Amino acid sequence: MSRFGDVQDFVQQANRVSRFPELAALMESVSRSLGFDFFALVHNVDFAGKDILELQNYPSSWHDLVKERKYFADDPVLVACQHTGVGFRWSDVPRMITLNGRQKDILEGARTAGIGGGFTVPVHIPGEYAGSSSFGVRNGRDFKDTALPAAQYVGCFAFEAARRLLRLQALSDGKAVPAPPQLTPRQLDCVLLAAQGNSDWHAAQRLGISDQTVHQHIEDAKRRYGVATRMQLVVRALFNGHITFSDIVH
Repeated sequence: MSRFGDVQDFVQQANRVSRFPELAALMESVSRSLGFDFFALVHNVDFAGKDILELQNYPSSWHDLVKERKYFADDPVLVACQHTGVGFRWSDVPRMITLNGRQKDILEGARTAGIGGGFTVPVHIPGEYAGSSSFGVRNGRDFKDTALPAAQYVGCFAFEAARRLLRLQALSDGKAVPAPPQLTPRQLDCVLLAAQGNSDWHAAQRLGISDQTVHQHIEDAKRRYGVATRMQLVVRALFNGHITFSDIVH
């Protein structure tokens, strides 16, 4: 999987899933197509609860060890998520953070459990637990760099699908679920131009407004979605169908 059309197919399927087992099956399938063996959609917290996401297919020996030794809070991959907003190879972690002895033990424990390299996409949404989407391979295998752009997008969309299922679960439990945000036509114009790679200045020239006004529309749209970065804003707009890949790719 590498073309935008393939990612769009995944998005459409993710939008249709209504239960976590369906999302797990979809993630196993897309992970294989990307060249990975494992996946994990998790909130980066070390406690359990109905509103905590943990959907993964790592070897059971590793999952049990993480629980037994309480590795989760110190997991160097999850700690590295705090230092970036884009996906990264696990092999880059020692350059992103200074590993302590326990974190080195965690990496070695994962290898012993049969998990080799991987790629993780951080998810930072204000007001919510930090999260991540990860893809891993078995020991002795590697994955291609050409798969990483698609993995970045799939990771974002998959986590958004999981968030939707958590909201549905909360609704079934009788909890209030906020309505999806709506953008104004001008905000959508600015989001689309940003998704196409335009700077505020270039978008302003296209729309006949000032670059400060474009920036304000983008910031307002981010606040409506409750996201921190422009990439997350574009992902949310794509996921909710406000814009499509065909709008972005000419």
